[in-house]
Amino acid sequence: MHITRDKKNQPMIEWEQPSGGFKRAWIQDRRGTDKDWAGTGFYLNVVRIEGPGKGPAGNATDFPIYSDIGAEQVLRAFVISVCAITGCKLP
Repeated sequence: MHITRDKKNQPMIEWEQPSGGFKRAWIQDRRGTDKDWAGTGFYLNVVRIEGPGKGPAGNATDFPIYSDIGAEQVLRAFVISVCAITGCKLP
């Protein structure tokens, strides 16, 4: 599982689900902004994308992160869990 960085230097993972369905998950830093609606500062986001390195193909969903687990560990745990639940092979 390969973690990269987006243009805002936020850690992310992109992976393919069967039949060409690509997803991206990333950790967004919202500290000090009016978008920090849960007051946690950090959010796990997930969105469908057109393909590797391509832009979003839908609206992202965000989940506030209440724990102090590191961003890369959160991403790995999320992708592993989603793949296990849906029956997809791990990236």
